[in-house]
Amino acid sequence: MKRERPLVGLDARKLRDFGIGAYIWNLLEALGRRPESLAYRFRVFAHAADRSVLPPLPPHFDVVAEEAPGYSLSELTGFAWRLLRHGLDLFHATHYVLPPLPRGKAIVTIHDIIHLLYPQFLPSRAAHIYARVMIRRALNRADRIITVSHNSKRDLTDYFGVSSDRVEVIYNGVARRFRADVPEEERRRVAEKLGLPSPYMLFLGGERPHKNVRNVVRAFAEARRKEGTHQALVLAGPLPKNRGRVEALIAALDLEKAVRRTGLVDEADLPALYAGATAFLYPTLYEGFGLPVVEAMACGVPVLTSATSALQEVAGGHALLVDPMDVDAIAAGIVTLATDPKKRAELSRLGLARSADFSWDKAAEATLNVYAAVLRS
Repeated sequence: MKRERPLVGLDARKLRDFGIGAYIWNLLEALGRRPESLAYRFRVFAHAADRSVLPPLPPHFDVVAEEAPGYSLSELTGFAWRLLRHGLDLFHATHYVLPPLPRGKAIVTIHDIIHLLYPQFLPSRAAHIYARVMIRRALNRADRIITVSHNSKRDLTDYFGVSSDRVEVIYNGVARRFRADVPEEERRRVAEKLGLPSPYMLFLGGERPHKNVRNVVRAFAEARRKEGTHQALVLAGPLPKNRGRVEALIAALDLEKAVRRTGLVDEADLPALYAGATAFLYPTLYEGFGLPVVEAMACGVPVLTSATSALQEVAGGHALLVDPMDVDAIAAGIVTLATDPKKRAELSRLGLARSADFSWDKAAEATLNVYAAVLRS
């Protein structure tokens, strides 16, 4: 009698989160394209309201409504019970909370441990304790751990003492829509829609503390004083409820006419937003991977980023690297990118070459190899 294909569950409840959501969407879409995925049946657990934003999936993928919110008691109780009833052979947790699973194999993707390395960025000590406990639980229970950079792998092995042979590094990819030949009419459409100045340098990432936006603004002001550039600065990304700190800084530095804040940008508009920029500025304090860096590179835009965390691993030798805590160094990099067209052209060429190393098809193939290895064990 022919054995039924293994049933693999995949947690897609954080589909609308920015970094993890991009990982889930692109990985699912690429898994569905891979012929090797036909060896399995997939059960995708997503909020009912998110069905419309899932990628198109082939028939061997079923979508199941799961309303347990992230970081909640119900994902550790009700969701765990429902997973048990599905009789999964393998469950893939796409972030660090792995529900209790008395049966079946488990894989967890841990993108970074920023909550533990920078506890001052969390709202409370309780949040820090929760993150530490949940990550340790996931590491202990998972049959294999996936992470998105060698830097994050070192963080896991150093902080938790987990054996390195249990951790598989699978780089994120770059979605196909990010490319250097974004049509001029598309660039104009997005520039009109967002009210973009010209020319502009771009920062994308919101205002969470590790995104380092205030140092970007300070460095931009210093670069303008030194070089007298006509560049504007576009700050794109979700706006917090309290925008006062950054707006006060912009006003204090007399940058109101030079800074444009777009708020959250539609995914469809991102390629043109990148492609229209003179340079992409991303000197954040810590990243598990730094997906915006490789997206900008794929659009042919020269990049300034940090010589720290996974950013050095991903962009080293292909971007202008600076100390994210050194405002003078960031400012000097901005001046270089504003005034040296040869340097911009060199970094554009290097970045394009580097972005070709990152593919969601490669990520899906490697992830399927991990599934196969765990199910054989």
